[in-house]
Amino acid sequence: MATLILRDDVLRARHVEDDPDLARVIRALPPNQPIVLRVEGKPLRFRKIVDTATGQPTDSVRPEPADAEIWHDLQSRRGSMITVEPERPMPDPYLLSLSATLTEWNSSDDAAAYDGL
Repeated sequence: MATLILRDDVLRARHVEDDPDLARVIRALPPNQPIVLRVEGKPLRFRKIVDTATGQPTDSVRPEPADAEIWHDLQSRRGSMITVEPERPMPDPYLLSLSATLTEWNSSDDAAAYDGL
């Protein structure tokens, strides 16, 4: 489980402590890609932010509108430590990056045989 000091209106990967894999996953998300994180025990849906000036992805995710109120309520604790963890076990980042190139492994038969390993 990662911790971070709540410092911003968004969740920044550089603020994630104790879990470099989670920080790496947030940084590697494609622009506008959703991710579900358990913040203080509550699952919240976030989306990868794109820098409006450059069009480049940032190291940050913003809460989805449906979960924005919960995130906004947490802002009253700004400066304090909160817990953050992935909603479910994270896939290996290397294997995840290969999934786009190894499409022959994306069949339903392979999924049935190998999912959960």
